[in-house]
Amino acid sequence: MAECALGALWAEPRFREDLRDAVHPVLAAGFTHGDGTAVEVKDTERLLWRFWHTGRELGYLDQRERSIDAPISLSATGRPAALAALRLLAEGPRDHI
Repeated sequence: MAECALGALWAEPRFREDLRDAVHPVLAAGFTHGDGTAVEVKDTERLLWRFWHTGRELGYLDQRERSIDAPISLSATGRPAALAALRLLAEGPRDHI
């Protein structure tokens, strides 16, 4: 999920709903819950909340306004961190996610 969100934020800042709408189809197409049920939009929102909160705390995501309606973007340190994370995923073992 994080790689989808990082890719979606790479080109431009996005509002939360736009980010969710970009990430959700990828999650829904590739994952299900343990019981086989589909990933729902609320599940994507929960995962994005964790991604957003952790990214802000680490300084990788920038949200200039503290409003829930403010756009989210990669910070100056977030761009190289995103590249490093995506490179690790691309070059890492293929037997797990």
